[in-house]
Amino acid sequence: MSAADRGGTLPAADLHLHTTYSDGVDTPEEVVEKAARAGLSVISITDHDNVEAFPRSAAAAAKAGITLLPGIEMSAAFDGIEVHILGFLFDRENPELLGHLKIQQARRVERVHETVKRLGKVGVFISAKEVLELAGEGTVGRPHVARILHKRGYVSTPAEAFERYIGNNGPGFIPGSTVEPAAIFSLIRQASGIPVLAHPIYLKRDELIDRFAKEGLEGVEVYHSSHTPEVIRRYDAIAARLGLIRTGGSDYHGEAHKEGVVIGAVRLDLSHIDALKARHAKLFSAA
Repeated sequence: MSAADRGGTLPAADLHLHTTYSDGVDTPEEVVEKAARAGLSVISITDHDNVEAFPRSAAAAAKAGITLLPGIEMSAAFDGIEVHILGFLFDRENPELLGHLKIQQARRVERVHETVKRLGKVGVFISAKEVLELAGEGTVGRPHVARILHKRGYVSTPAEAFERYIGNNGPGFIPGSTVEPAAIFSLIRQASGIPVLAHPIYLKRDELIDRFAKEGLEGVEVYHSSHTPEVIRRYDAIAARLGLIRTGGSDYHGEAHKEGVVIGAVRLDLSHIDALKARHAKLFSAA
């Protein structure tokens, strides 16, 4: 990321964006429109366990003159910790990947029902039906639960819902997946994609990055809206030591979402896009 480009004057990328196909509040077309207004030249839609926004996003991006990279954010779990893994430049038609996503989306629906049951045990009463209706066509996630909790008056903001009820230590928390990160790395690579550890600050276990690198991880999201300059330096050093590429993005879900960031809040220098493509070519050009 170019520290000099905070004002958005140089060509830049945002490789972590969500739409209504997962837990974002904007349609694919709206996300692309906002990216264009932010002056971005490269973006990636990284919906949770879902690639269905790509055709609509691609059509909108082509009209806007923006390069759209195939992307996704996939769920995994390690030692009771939720791990999110970004995938880039993969084959969206890969049957193994699509089969996994179908299973994962069904698990997410089951998680909503179990979360509702657990919240009821602490006196918080919402219905799985209203959460699933809010998710609509998209992959259902905890932010949908947070919005219902806010709507019902149990919390003053969606962010408070994570802090009190559905965050990692909350009474309603259930990991988004039972699959270990190594299996997700393998799945993304099998689909000719590049697996990248998302927002490592949330992992709170930096020592695991060494393990993940041995298991097939190819990159780290060094630049993220929750990363301070000090944190960026830390993960930049880890990536350099392990030979991992660096990516970055705002993690935009909507301006009223718990992160409260706008598209382009993180502006990734295009040299990182070149590095991402070079790593992809190195791994898969001979395949």
